[in-house]
Amino acid sequence: MAAPGPSLTPEVAEQVNATGWPVLVCQDAWRLFPNAEKLYGCDARWWIQYEGVPGFHGEKWSTHHKGVSNDKTHVAEEYGVNLVRGGRAQYKGFSLDPDVIHYGDNSGFQALNMAVLLGSTYIVLVGYDMSHKGKGHFFGEHPAGLHNQKHYERWVPEFDAAAKNLPEGVKIINATPDSALNSFPTMGLGEAIANHSLHCHRPKPNAATG
Repeated sequence: MAAPGPSLTPEVAEQVNATGWPVLVCQDAWRLFPNAEKLYGCDARWWIQYEGVPGFHGEKWSTHHKGVSNDKTHVAEEYGVNLVRGGRAQYKGFSLDPDVIHYGDNSGFQALNMAVLLGSTYIVLVGYDMSHKGKGHFFGEHPAGLHNQKHYERWVPEFDAAAKNLPEGVKIINATPDSALNSFPTMGLGEAIANHSLHCHRPKPNAATG
């Protein structure tokens, strides 16, 4: 799972791609993951700015907002973006309703909620810096007209709430170096990749052993 934070690099993308795992990317992270399965972006202006991201050939997703400032109806029709219903539930964590994604005030939260609803049980985060580090994204700043968010402290509590209410069996690892997001266990990317086999092949308890 990749967000476009300043720590995201071609080397990180190469390491992730080498696993063969399905990848869900958030907004401009697609530039380093052009073959990802899904691309998520919550801002209608972002889709319009990049004309629906024609260089990305996987599924494109967003939440269905209605309103003057962020109506996705046009981008859905014009660029083939799939829409899922969004809902605001501040500090309540991820939606566990398969037909609704909680906003969390940022695309990274919404994309992660989507991964959970899709049934992912082991999710590794890269590019989730939640801090500026001299630039807002690995590529620099968004062009004029798009958000260049610097108020990450507003986002972290949403992830904190989500971490306390994960579905049983779901493990989220933050493999973003020096991330300000401490809601989930942290480890290096190599370790997180190696740990995947342990998580997926761990014997399930039975009635006799508990």
